[in-house]
Amino acid sequence: MKTNKSLTSLFVLFIICIVHSFAQVNFSDEVPLDPRVRRGVLSNGLTYYIQQNPKPENKVELRLAVNAGSVLESKKQLGLAHFTEHMAFNGTRNFEKNELVSYLQSIGVSFGADLNAYTSFDETVYILPIPSDDEEKLRSGFLVLSDWAGGILMRGEDIDAERGIIVEEWRTGQGYSQRLRDQYLPIMLHNSQYADRLPIGKMEVIKNFEYETIRQFYRDWYRPNNMAVIAVGDEDPDKLLALIEEYFGSWENPRNAPKRKFFEVPEHKETFVSILTDPEAPGIQIQLFYKHKALPLSTKEDYRNFLLRTLYGGMLTQRLDEIRQKPDAPFIFAGTGYGNFVRDLDYFSASGVVAPGKVEAGIQALIAENERVASFGFTQGELDRVKRSVLNSAERAFKEMDKTESSALVGRYVNHYLNGRFAEGEAWKYEFYREILPKITLEELNALAKTLVREDNRVIIVTAPDSEKENLPTEKQVLALFDAVGKMDLQPYEEKLLAENLLENLPAPGRIETMEHISPIDVYEIILSNGVKVFVKPTDFKNDEIVFSVRGEGGVSLFGDEDHYSASYAGVLVNVMGVGEFNPTDLRKILAGKSVSVTPNLGTYSQTISGSASPKDLEMAMQLIYLYFTAPREDRQLFDVFINNQKTQLASAQSNPDYQFSKELNRILVNGNLRATSIYAPEELAKIDMPRALEIYAESFSNAANFEFFFTGNIDLETFKPLLEQYVASLPSNPDQLDKFRDLGIRTPRGKSETIKVGTDEKSQVILFFSDEVEYDRKKATDIYYLGEILTIKLIETLREEIGGVYGVGASGSLGIQPVGNFSFSIGFPCSPDMVDSLIEAAWAEIRKIQENGPLEDDLNKVKEKRRLALEENLKRNNYWNAQLSAIRLYGLPFDAILEAKDYIEAVSVERIQKVAQEFLVKENLLEIKKYPLGRE
Repeated sequence: MKTNKSLTSLFVLFIICIVHSFAQVNFSDEVPLDPRVRRGVLSNGLTYYIQQNPKPENKVELRLAVNAGSVLESKKQLGLAHFTEHMAFNGTRNFEKNELVSYLQSIGVSFGADLNAYTSFDETVYILPIPSDDEEKLRSGFLVLSDWAGGILMRGEDIDAERGIIVEEWRTGQGYSQRLRDQYLPIMLHNSQYADRLPIGKMEVIKNFEYETIRQFYRDWYRPNNMAVIAVGDEDPDKLLALIEEYFGSWENPRNAPKRKFFEVPEHKETFVSILTDPEAPGIQIQLFYKHKALPLSTKEDYRNFLLRTLYGGMLTQRLDEIRQKPDAPFIFAGTGYGNFVRDLDYFSASGVVAPGKVEAGIQALIAENERVASFGFTQGELDRVKRSVLNSAERAFKEMDKTESSALVGRYVNHYLNGRFAEGEAWKYEFYREILPKITLEELNALAKTLVREDNRVIIVTAPDSEKENLPTEKQVLALFDAVGKMDLQPYEEKLLAENLLENLPAPGRIETMEHISPIDVYEIILSNGVKVFVKPTDFKNDEIVFSVRGEGGVSLFGDEDHYSASYAGVLVNVMGVGEFNPTDLRKILAGKSVSVTPNLGTYSQTISGSASPKDLEMAMQLIYLYFTAPREDRQLFDVFINNQKTQLASAQSNPDYQFSKELNRILVNGNLRATSIYAPEELAKIDMPRALEIYAESFSNAANFEFFFTGNIDLETFKPLLEQYVASLPSNPDQLDKFRDLGIRTPRGKSETIKVGTDEKSQVILFFSDEVEYDRKKATDIYYLGEILTIKLIETLREEIGGVYGVGASGSLGIQPVGNFSFSIGFPCSPDMVDSLIEAAWAEIRKIQENGPLEDDLNKVKEKRRLALEENLKRNNYWNAQLSAIRLYGLPFDAILEAKDYIEAVSVERIQKVAQEFLVKENLLEIKKYPLGRE
């Protein structure tokens, strides 16, 4: 790890300077860049951002931000900004086609998960995390960025090979959402260059453009004065700057390069109404967009203005959320927010999902709630809560400044360069919030109702299934709703008074019986007086994070077939109805400004509670855990609203091919077993009995001794132990009556092939699913995971790069122990219906190569290096330790198994991978599933 010895003292000095600067706020001042970042411009115009950041160790996040996207394309180039991004991985000055991906995989950087890129309207960004513990690896990262920026070869044969892959990417995006988007996007971006410049482009261009057309796009826009290099990570900034200068400093900008234009989205006086239907649309959505010119993002006043809009949208969304929980609500879900669509265009939006026959009521409700604010304003309680929430978020980020991972920081500098977004840093933001939030008044927030909701430059979009076409309002009827709201007799919003405490009377505490320190992994095993076992790992990975999970054996399996649906939905209903005296809206209000998340669930073979909290809010999290064990709340009104909304959504989903495929796929995978079947038809919701569901939930959580608790994070044991005694040791329990799950006979069929026909788009899906019962073996569990990773590498090389038949493909495998020892292994990819059989055969060819010869040593080493790096990073994450502790108890492994993980990586061999492929990937274990469009033979 590269450290700066003066980092701590500089940090303290920085905070002192920040606090002093806010004693005299001048809102015309520029918002400063985070002082930890070094920003500059080379003599050739290339911009750079460099920040030293210690988390994770020995890693630097690199980005190449190119200020060019699809909006700059000529009509002959539609789709070539995105195509250029693809070509960056198909041969550069220093890396032959496929060599780049192969090399990066060899140093632990995987294609897709780590190495990636994206293209949008205005930009193209290349993503490369690189190890920094080795000089050669670090230099190779800058060499790759340099090649992307100016050394893509663009050879004709490579361009031709990539055309099919782009077409397959386009094919995966086809469907109802694409068809609807293609109709309403030109209306949103009315009369602008953006309206006809979707990044995926036009397939007739992709298939037929001349080589020189894409080469010209690359020459025009990939130049030093139109891009930035961002480097954030565990390395000396001087060294990073020297590498940027070495690899980019000698470049020259092309002569007579075109000027980088910026495109406006013209305003319009009309209100555009777009009412669209599609036979496969899964429901009715309403969207109201009030378009605005993009806010300036420069001064402290600009920052404050953006914050005001954030507060306004948050408060209005909470009101809409309360409305949706009422009987006969005008919408199923709804929300508002302020955002940016493209560089020139901001918007305030109000959107929702509505039931059939409620389009007009839903739109009117969205308009009316904003008008209610304009007429009567928000309440002081609403403002206080949203202030507490945003301040708490800023405070948490501030506390984690020295523990934030580089991947979470690098994006702010990409956005600062490309879009002028703020990159102020956590300390400045926290102090700015502390300074200005108390001074923000209800009056100025209420006034935003008239500013954000305007009478011109509006777009209203309604999307629905074809079956609802006759029931939808006309454009004239929609426009009339604005006038109708003005005539409504609106009343002020009223809040009910809430109790200040989750628990009015604390339970009688139990006690800690024993506490053992498991020193090799620094975990404490605590046994409480009611028989509950608690495992605690104090860490310093994060300053303001505690992660917890609670697991008990049994789950839905303990209840009969007649209770299947009630049991399956028991956990969902508790989340819908709340706990104690508090419904979900009440809980949200009480938890405003707190960092607490607690979620119960009832699964097939276990019941769980999971969540997280900051150390200062840990007691509140413990109180919620106690309540979820002892006081699930019954609320007939919320239950009825939930069921009615589910009926509406299930009914509308029946025409959607993705839903149809999911339904049929589930039936096939579980062989029609009721106990693994969810609800797919509206009429089946009647099988959920609310009182019985609550009985099942209460029974499942009635014996705390049946559970084990896991806590990881910034835990002070002396503070934590009284909380355990108060809220966990006090839970009802009977250590003599522990539950064991029951095998429900859920098995995937083997040795067969199934075909599913849904939808009209010319796209297919292939799933090769291998499974069987097998005794759990930790080494084999490792081997089958590695087999999936290796096979993914080979399938990408063959199905994507050689054949050009898929955009994405993956394989994965695992071993489990519930309900019995078992393995599962799957290969999946979307493709053209014409390519299904040939691609399946190509996948089998790769399997046979591994079975006959074993994997290539180089491929095995790629996966090993990836796992080494992942393990190194995961061992310093609270979520990882929490999951590992729970898995160790579930699988009956020794605690030092966590420490053996590195040895398990090194022990995997070519022979072991070959053997597991021979044992598991055989046709008698295979369930082959092919999806075709309707009408295909």
